[in-house]
Amino acid sequence: MADEHSSDWNGTDRRADERRREERRKEDLGPPTGVSERRTGDDRRLFDRRSQGTTTGMLLVEVGRFAAENMVFNQKGNKAAARRARKHLSMIMKLAKERRAEISNEVKDGKSKGPRHASDEDDDLF
Repeated sequence: MADEHSSDWNGTDRRADERRREERRKEDLGPPTGVSERRTGDDRRLFDRRSQGTTTGMLLVEVGRFAAENMVFNQKGNKAAARRARKHLSMIMKLAKERRAEISNEVKDGKSKGPRHASDEDDDLF
């Protein structure tokens, strides 16, 4: 007979369940299903967490995840949270390098999307 604290799950099932939870967390970063956004009107978010198509978007998501894991580690001393925080930091480094390369390519191709100012024209004279 098992005691009340024993688990019926073996290690493989537990890891599979944790993996499924992690995948769901990666996919569902917006508000919970059936709940509307708390913001109303013309308020805009700095970053829409549901659209992660850009490198910048993925970078911002990873920074948020790192901050959460780092907070857990600092507050509770959770070693697993420290490992996850380091994992997010390595992903941030990878995405930062990728974005840096994208920016370099955009500059080379002349695809600057920012508005030109009158002061920018002075730079062309020299």
